[in-house]
Amino acid sequence: MLNLKIIIILFIYSSFLFSNEILLLHSYNKGLKWSDGISRGVENIMQKHPQYELTTEYMDSKKIESDHYFEELLDLYKKKFRNRRYKAVIVADNYAYEFALKYQQELFPKTPIIFCGVENFNPKDINDTMKPYVTGVVEYKDIRKNLELIYQLFPAIKMVYIISDDAYSSLVIKDQIIDESNNFQDKFRVVFDNQINFDAIDDKIEKLPKHSAILFTSFYRDMNDKYVPYYKLQAFFQRSPYPIFALNHIHVGEGVIGGYMVNPYEQGMLAAKKAFELINGKKTSSLPVEIPKGTYFFDNNILRKFGISLNDIPTPAEVLNGVESFYEKHRKFVENAFALMPLLLLLTTILVLNIIKRISLEKELLRQNKLDYVLLNNIQSAIFWKANDGIILGCNDLLCHILEHEKIDIIGKHVRDVMPTICDAVQEVPLDCPTSAEIEMHIPYKDKIIFSVRRTYYTDENNQEAGVVTILTDITEKKRIDTEHKRHEQFVIQRSKQSEVGEMIASIAHQWKTPLVEISAIAQELIYKRRKKALDEEDTQKFVDDIMTQVKYMSNTIDDFRQFIKPSSMQTAFDVRDAIDSLLAVVNHNVKYNYITIHIVQKQQGILLAFGYPNEFKQCVLNIINNAKDSIVKRRETQSIDGIIDIELDSDENNIYLSISDDGCGIEKSKLESIFDPFMSTKANGDGFGLYMARLIIEDKMGGKIIAKQKKSGAQIFITIQKAKGDA
Repeated sequence: MLNLKIIIILFIYSSFLFSNEILLLHSYNKGLKWSDGISRGVENIMQKHPQYELTTEYMDSKKIESDHYFEELLDLYKKKFRNRRYKAVIVADNYAYEFALKYQQELFPKTPIIFCGVENFNPKDINDTMKPYVTGVVEYKDIRKNLELIYQLFPAIKMVYIISDDAYSSLVIKDQIIDESNNFQDKFRVVFDNQINFDAIDDKIEKLPKHSAILFTSFYRDMNDKYVPYYKLQAFFQRSPYPIFALNHIHVGEGVIGGYMVNPYEQGMLAAKKAFELINGKKTSSLPVEIPKGTYFFDNNILRKFGISLNDIPTPAEVLNGVESFYEKHRKFVENAFALMPLLLLLTTILVLNIIKRISLEKELLRQNKLDYVLLNNIQSAIFWKANDGIILGCNDLLCHILEHEKIDIIGKHVRDVMPTICDAVQEVPLDCPTSAEIEMHIPYKDKIIFSVRRTYYTDENNQEAGVVTILTDITEKKRIDTEHKRHEQFVIQRSKQSEVGEMIASIAHQWKTPLVEISAIAQELIYKRRKKALDEEDTQKFVDDIMTQVKYMSNTIDDFRQFIKPSSMQTAFDVRDAIDSLLAVVNHNVKYNYITIHIVQKQQGILLAFGYPNEFKQCVLNIINNAKDSIVKRRETQSIDGIIDIELDSDENNIYLSISDDGCGIEKSKLESIFDPFMSTKANGDGFGLYMARLIIEDKMGGKIIAKQKKSGAQIFITIQKAKGDA
């Protein structure tokens, strides 16, 4: 029992100990410049988060990469990571990336994995299970940019000799190199060589044509599977008779001329930033895989060796061993000159500079004052600013025009003395309010003026509140136009509704025919039975019940009609399906009279609650159905068709979608955009207000969308309206 307690305590302690730990898993080995560069980038970000600890593991795959080795490595990591739970795992280069993806469930379950230094990245390698946990930074070596750079610096080039090896990281960009080489066939020859005995590489270089250059990708093992240490590569770079360009920043300063390079430090830094964003709660979906652009790097010593000027290299670029400044070349001379310079000369220089600065500031102040004056007096709003005690300190010309006073009669006076009629109303407007307030000003012998008012504090040189700036914008004309616009909208809606009333009255007439015939038949039967025998109370009650049933049906028809023509007073939540069903109940007989069938399909089960004006919405749908009916009737004059109107309802989390289609004449393609314009009609006697009204209600009043589309036979109208809040 004691041993069990000890084990539990150790487990809890180990979990706490490693609770803020981040794992950096390298594909290669420590001492490799690429791996060390990534580590520096990660460590730079880690310094900003001292509460987290970094653990680094090296897979050493540059020197050994057999399947058996990786199996043993898996067993080792299972033992090492058994009781450790990392906040995030950063994997560097393809071996570690693929290893982590393959064994994530065994080694790092439900742990974010951030990769960097990965070449030939394919999003399909990350399955759906892994997507919530994986993001990173791609290592993209831009071959084309480097070939263009070689041609720019050496326009007489005849051959570019590309050095690589058979390692996995080299082979993944081989196809890219070959593809990009095809773009330069008419300029120079590109030779890709990954079968190199490094001990005999100088013999190969001697056989290159006179005008050649070398592009170095990466090289760790030669064709004899012999590991090539980095110092041998440095020696080769320095003794090469041809300029060597590289893809990796780690080679700058070792004898290469430069190139458009990827930087391991940047790869590690970006990956670490993503790791902490995930730790702080962000989702991988908001942190897409990043492909940082390369940067031009050059060594000026090597540029000079091959006769290249800094003026010839592309910009922007980072240059090692750049040209020394005048001060750096002549440091002692400059220091001695300053030490021996007379104090008087120094003071004179300071005074001259001070005078020049004052003149410059005065000119700038004058220019700024002129600009402020132009801005203030070209704004179509009256502006004034006052101190905390209510004294007006300044205003623009428009305020003077409105108040019919000169500036001398306004500035320096209390705001209550200058504008007594609206002073209290202005003072009540909240400061720094996101929405402006409206006030009215009554000037004798003139119409009233409506202002939109905004107020905010301004501060003094000590950043203390010194007073208030007030902006008065004349919105009288705008308010008048808005009122007229609303009246016009209501007129259009009512006019369109009245045009539909005739259709509905015809439908009511059809609906009333049946109950009237029934009442007539009941009356005839009543007369007939009374002639044959005396009616008892039961028989009389039956006749009365039959007649009242028909009368109630007729009364309901009138109620439905009256409910339709009554405008909605305010926006409310309403059931779209119920609105359509109640509408069809009124016009059903008229539609059937024209031998037209209406099909309703609701894809989503349940109540579809929209937010808007239910009666106006019914009016829009009725208008579209009547248009569809007229289109079908018109087409039947020349063709035999079924006469079908399909109504389809669908929805998602935010919207309800209504589609109304028919097999009538359809809409010409040229009129699809203008069909909703006022006075635009395809009917001989149409006034063009129906669909205009529909768009006005759906889009302007209910915030939805209505469009027309062609179909193979007939037309389609699509309506999108917002769901009522709380309805999903």
